[in-house]
Amino acid sequence: MFRVVSALRRQPWLLGVCFFLGWAAQAHAQEYFERYDISSQPGVVDMGVQPMAYPLAFVSSTMLRDKLLRQDLQRLGVVLRAHPFRKGNDMLALFGGGKLEWAFLGDMPTVNALVRTPTVIVGLGKRNFSSVVSRTASQIEALRGKRIAYSPGSSSHLVLMRGLKSSGMAETDVQLVVMEPAQMTDALESGAVDAFSAWEPTPSIAMQRNAANRAIYRGMSTDWVVATEPFTRQHADVAMAMTAAYVRAVVWMRAAHANLERAASWVLSDGEAFTGQPRVLTVAKVMEIARKDLLDVPGAPVVPARIDGVPPLNREFAFLQELGRLPSGATTQQVTAALRYDGLQRVQSAPQKYRIHQPAYDQ
Repeated sequence: MFRVVSALRRQPWLLGVCFFLGWAAQAHAQEYFERYDISSQPGVVDMGVQPMAYPLAFVSSTMLRDKLLRQDLQRLGVVLRAHPFRKGNDMLALFGGGKLEWAFLGDMPTVNALVRTPTVIVGLGKRNFSSVVSRTASQIEALRGKRIAYSPGSSSHLVLMRGLKSSGMAETDVQLVVMEPAQMTDALESGAVDAFSAWEPTPSIAMQRNAANRAIYRGMSTDWVVATEPFTRQHADVAMAMTAAYVRAVVWMRAAHANLERAASWVLSDGEAFTGQPRVLTVAKVMEIARKDLLDVPGAPVVPARIDGVPPLNREFAFLQELGRLPSGATTQQVTAALRYDGLQRVQSAPQKYRIHQPAYDQ
């Protein structure tokens, strides 16, 4: 915690963020987020972040160091608190209901959130590929009867199922092992599993650790920046200030190599604070992921009309419905409604008002 305390002396605004980061690193996997103080409080906005999900962490880490956002929120009488999570599914029980008002989620958790609580999708956080990684198999067909680690109900779960189907296999043809993404690389290395399916940076970490590890199947996945609908309606100015910070972060990282490098250093530092472990990937590697999965995606962060040939999140909705993970009354109309939020378009249409090209960040 020494590095956190040192940072607090230089930048007092980090108090809330570092407090939650340090707490999470010490808590047990099954209950760490239950210890968070995410109660409805006047003048407080609670935001769920994923320090180990790239490139989502680039956006959240940059927003948390945005001086203009802090000024705007102070003027509006609001304080922003960030709560770190290992994966998006961990946020679902805390999203809405006066708890988390803003969150960075993968595609499956986004669908699960919007069918359970009124939700708006602010914009795109990532479009890339989740990967099935193995050392012993060169094709997914070779995994028949083998042990595959996965995170249930996640984007990588869908990718794994699509990969198995493409090879004429079903779930019953392999041994599925439920596992946290952070444990997958070690499990593959030790031989506890023969493969895993995960999102970045887990595949990159595994392949950097052992050159024999390789991605044998990839499938499209997305991440999203979301907010509760009551929050955007009842606190519209606050929601717009946060949306502006989100857009500003993407524009700033795109503008110069040095900007992205600075953001990468924040991401790696935040990840170390959260996990209590030293960084595994280099600055150059995490920058590569951010470029490929967000900054070089045409039009991002605007929501595309179609992703991989279908409307956004419709394939994920169908998959979760097939698994029986959605409420009985859930419909794709809820997805359509969540995508109607126009805050991002309003910010982009008034760049001077929202100071999109005049950023100011902490060192």
